[in-house]
Amino acid sequence: MIDPLTVLIISASLALLFFKAAKHKMRAPGQFSAQLAAYKLVPLSLLPGVARLIPAAEMAVFFLILMPFTRSLAAVLAAVLLTFYTSAMAVNLFRGRDKIDCGCSGHSQKLSYWFLLRNIALIISSGLLTMPSTSRALVWADFLLLALMLAVLSCVYLLIEQLVLNQTFSESERGSHG
Repeated sequence: MIDPLTVLIISASLALLFFKAAKHKMRAPGQFSAQLAAYKLVPLSLLPGVARLIPAAEMAVFFLILMPFTRSLAAVLAAVLLTFYTSAMAVNLFRGRDKIDCGCSGHSQKLSYWFLLRNIALIISSGLLTMPSTSRALVWADFLLLALMLAVLSCVYLLIEQLVLNQTFSESERGSHG
């Protein structure tokens, strides 16, 4: 059994992540469609529909994961989406196509093995939400800890994302001066 505070931390973290992911895709649908096309895994005839379906599914995860009675469904949907993303990235990395934009956020990020590891951790986290939780009552200290954990996890995530972005920029600079 999993502690209800852990459930809230994972749920809120995944909600924020999927909201951010969906938001950038909905704000720039043409850019996302081009990013998706670059993976060369979706037939061109299906591309417009898939490019609309993905951010809609991400928004569904955002809304559903916050409600206890739909959390397990959202966790499964999150795991399916993350597995799809991880597989698409892995196929392209193994093909040597690491220069394409991952489509993970609003700014350009080239594929890297970091994204595979990140997504595997997120899939495992999603899976934890399908486990039963203990019935202990949450107290005010739990909610304080929840806020602190969300702040820390968000900072760590943004830090790692920035490090990957810096690596991408550094590699492109070396390539243009080499």
